Amino acid sequence: MRTMRFRFWLVAASVAVSVGIGGAASANTAVHDATRFVIAQAAETTGKTTGNGDGVVRAIDADERRIMITHGPVSGPLEMSPMTMAFRVAPNVDLSSLSKGMKIKFTISRDAKGLYVIEDVRPEKP
Repeated sequence: MRTMRFRFWLVAASVAVSVGIGGAASANTAVHDATRFVIAQAAETTGKTTGNGDGVVRAIDADERRIMITHGPVSGPLEMSPMTMAFRVAPNVDLSSLSKGMKIKFTISRDAKGLYVIEDVRPEKP
């Protein structure tokens, strides 16, 4: 909360300086740029957006660290409709424990580029 107040005052000070130096047009630009900066910083600090799902392994490409999964809806902040899709797999996931046709539970996130990454895979208990 304290950080957000500081950012607000930083934006307000930027506007005040801009109005005094460059007029209303500069103030408008300063507010817009400062707001974009605050939003970008907030997005960086919120951490990963993740979701959890159940699915079936359709294919494994260990060399490229990708798996194709047919999954149901993904729950959590990262909602996703049911589909079949190939996903990149995080380096800490052991692909040797997976096999084609295996039912799994998984955790998925989005990386800095917005791409989906499987963070955790667990075989589903029968």
